[in-house]
Amino acid sequence: MSDRKNILALYDCRSKQEYIYRTNKVKEISGGSELLTSLFKDFFYGNSSGFRINSDWKTSTAPQNYLDYFEKSGLDAEIVYEGGGNLCVIYKDRETYLKINRKLSREALEKARGISIIASATEVTGDFIKDRANLYKQNTLQKNLGEYHTAVNVMPFTMIDRNTYQPIVRKESKKEGEKVITEEYTAEAFQKREKYEAVKNADTTDKKIIAYEFDNMTDKGTESLLAVIYIDGNNMGKKVKEITENKSDYSEGINALRGFSAETDNDFVSAPVKAITEHLYEEWKKADECNKNKYLFRKIISGGDEITLVCNAHAVPEILETYFETLTKNSNNSACAGVAIFHSHAPFADVYEIAEQSCEAGKKISHIEGNADKNYIDFHFCHAGITNDLETIRNRQEFSLTGRPYEYSSSWQEFIKYKEMLSSVNRSDVKALGEAIVKGDTYYKETLRKIQSRKKLKDINEDDENIKKIIYDISVVYDVWC
Repeated sequence: MSDRKNILALYDCRSKQEYIYRTNKVKEISGGSELLTSLFKDFFYGNSSGFRINSDWKTSTAPQNYLDYFEKSGLDAEIVYEGGGNLCVIYKDRETYLKINRKLSREALEKARGISIIASATEVTGDFIKDRANLYKQNTLQKNLGEYHTAVNVMPFTMIDRNTYQPIVRKESKKEGEKVITEEYTAEAFQKREKYEAVKNADTTDKKIIAYEFDNMTDKGTESLLAVIYIDGNNMGKKVKEITENKSDYSEGINALRGFSAETDNDFVSAPVKAITEHLYEEWKKADECNKNKYLFRKIISGGDEITLVCNAHAVPEILETYFETLTKNSNNSACAGVAIFHSHAPFADVYEIAEQSCEAGKKISHIEGNADKNYIDFHFCHAGITNDLETIRNRQEFSLTGRPYEYSSSWQEFIKYKEMLSSVNRSDVKALGEAIVKGDTYYKETLRKIQSRKKLKDINEDDENIKKIIYDISVVYDVWC
């Protein structure tokens, strides 16, 4: 196999989260996510490349003697698999690889300005494990040492966007009531907005519970609490390594990765989102008119083992339960969920970071030996402006008070049990317990005894530290979850 000229390539994008969340405008965030998702798809799966590329990897099986088959196929390239935001492609030779890269780079500049593509490549030796190891080594080098290119520059007299420092290239005015509002766009922002509108208009699903505007999910003038739910799979890198172990043959290795990628998308995204949509739709149909908005939601990002949703804050426990029940029923996979509860007009990018950090808090526990197959849930209520990261906020405000993160099958079920129990008592009693816990153990026990003297919460052991932490956490979210 050493005389082969085939090239194995891996495509990725640099700083994907930064590209998506460099704005607080949710429409641009959604559009940016869609641009990232569709960039490779539109080029490699469509006809815009002008090359003979086989993109039918999801439903096809790599035949035996795969490299011989590819040589004889007459193809310029074939998608090996797609997953985790990466695209793996095999080329007939380096010249074709370079030609396609030049065309892809131009298309990215024209259609998705601001996205920085990382392309890594290695010569095919015939040993799939060795070639993938070399490929990911090159990818790591590119990420760490490659240059970050900005597509535009500005002059001292140029109007610029204050968040991205990119030049303003377009202005649009629209009338809202008696006011005329002028929107200013950079080239990147305008492309993101265009993509958002295109996806929204092309959506053919039942839109009854899909809310494209955040205000539609809330009670306008009464309550504006929403939640970002960020969920990410556990130990996926390790699992990929396990399924390709000892599969040096290209046919075996490719088929293993194709199957794994398809299963991952189904287990973590397709099946849970379908279950969530069906559950919320049933609840929406049963709800009276003034409560229907509590069952609206919107998917912001999804792909591989990762998903981000925005929903009414009241629906979070139901969504989490539906997600994890579907995940554990259909697979042996596990995941961590981070939830940030916020007011609808809070800076979305900052709120998302809190949700992501909440998820990461669960992941830290999942990395401890014996916890790899467990699901964890963490949440945070963003009461005011977000000026610090979650770890700093916890250390300053909730140190030793909270029981978060919760393991879904055990401590989270305890949390739900006591949530239901505390839902039966007065709000003032629950808030008083939360305030007493902050003041100290003596205040907590005294407050709990007063409530128990009225024949309430008799089953709560005042000396149980875990229950005390659960009560504190319930007091934080009592108004939205109880």
